[in-house]
Amino acid sequence: MRIEEEKRSRRFKNKNFEVQIYHDFWMDNALENFYRILTRVQEEIESLEIELTHEKLSFSFENFEMFKEALISEIQHKYKNMIVMDRDKKTGAKKEVKKDFILLQEGKKEGGIVRLKEKIYNWNELPKILEFAFKENKKREKRCIMCGRAHKKNFELKQAVYPLVTKTKSLSGVRTVKSLPEYHKNLCPLCYLLGALEWTDEATIYRTVRDDNMTYLFLPVFESLEELNIFKESTLYSGILNRSGRYTNLLVRPNSDEFENTPGEYTTLLAFYEKFIQNASENACQEWAVLHIPLGKVKNVKLETIRVSEGILSVINELIQNSQLPYQMLKGIFFNVKTEKGYQADWNFTNELREGLAKAFLFDNFREFSKLLLPRKGGFVSLSSEARAVFEELIYLWRWRRLGIPKEKLDVIRSVGNIVAKLSLENPSLLYKLDKTRNLEEFWSVLREISRKMAGLEKEELREIKPTAIDELVVLVKENENIWKELRDLLVVYSSMYLAVKKLKQGGGSQ
Repeated sequence: MRIEEEKRSRRFKNKNFEVQIYHDFWMDNALENFYRILTRVQEEIESLEIELTHEKLSFSFENFEMFKEALISEIQHKYKNMIVMDRDKKTGAKKEVKKDFILLQEGKKEGGIVRLKEKIYNWNELPKILEFAFKENKKREKRCIMCGRAHKKNFELKQAVYPLVTKTKSLSGVRTVKSLPEYHKNLCPLCYLLGALEWTDEATIYRTVRDDNMTYLFLPVFESLEELNIFKESTLYSGILNRSGRYTNLLVRPNSDEFENTPGEYTTLLAFYEKFIQNASENACQEWAVLHIPLGKVKNVKLETIRVSEGILSVINELIQNSQLPYQMLKGIFFNVKTEKGYQADWNFTNELREGLAKAFLFDNFREFSKLLLPRKGGFVSLSSEARAVFEELIYLWRWRRLGIPKEKLDVIRSVGNIVAKLSLENPSLLYKLDKTRNLEEFWSVLREISRKMAGLEKEELREIKPTAIDELVVLVKENENIWKELRDLLVVYSSMYLAVKKLKQGGGSQ
């Protein structure tokens, strides 16, 4: 009883703070980031009490000075998450570099040390900001644009605090007050602190692609602060992120020193899912806010919201359970062009292709996925033998199984795909005609053309295919006319895959 009484007495004396969920991608991640900062501070101050629920963060402390000093120390530690070490191009000496996507203005370096202009990262100014945020002040006359709390000291809402704010002072993206310039400076000290600290968050994912002149910053979106924290803690504990990378923090293997060189936004997300499910949990985040942050001085930041369906995550889960990795599969897909040495990969087109396939898969767009595999621009898509094995399982889990047709019937599609590929070596337009069929009548017309051309093959060529598969396909489509387009797209996929194998054999080159 005495212990309970002491706790109640302590709570009464404590300074209590409560911050409700913002229902905003940036500020909710900022609030969760601050919760993890407080848990580190708690290791130094036992009297600090913290509670994170679905809807709010609550914390209280007895001694403000002790709390302030410990919080400053932790912020100084987190500050390092925004900085990487690099070599000076002229002298070769090591120096600090601010990560490319950090929207904080930089002052003049001193001895190769980064100096940020933002007040929160000026160690002389930070104590004052913490006093404004956490010390009581009876004269609270203004309402915060972000949280609605009464406060005295105003701070400016700018990109350093909320990345979607523009120089025109429109609050692009702030849900609370739309676009009211007169409220532009009505930001309370606590929201300023939280928003500016979010740049130090080591649990978000970033990828800078210099060829795109862009950084993609991924922030998980949850309706619950508690669930958001569980996901981000799981990500950190899995060891798949390392804050020391300049262009990405996603590792090839957990706790390694090799960073994943993904071609773009969607390959990065697919690679993250693969590593998270492998090393952390099957319960991955479905919704993401992705900031597109340009490199250079002009920072017109754009927001993309991505929602990955449970069905797609289930396919990724099942593939990984079978030791088949979807992102590793993409690494075995190439766009080949004819050279003097035979067919070789064109890396620009290959990266575009991998990025497009990742996007089509994550967005559950099989039509687009199938079209990307068609030969084009004087080249064609091929898969390594390792990638082909994963690819076949992906197609089965993602598309065929949901059709409810027996698995063995997929062999009909494969066999006809092989026929189309054989004929397309001499008749390149045949595969395009198949892809462009808009209705069943056009589909039957292309099948008749395939049958006519097949009749002209030599006996030796007929041994390479299964002619009766055409009749089996006709029966399959007639039994499933409502999904004929799905069957067409599957046929395009297998025709393209087998065509690549035949072209590589014919023209030299291999994967």
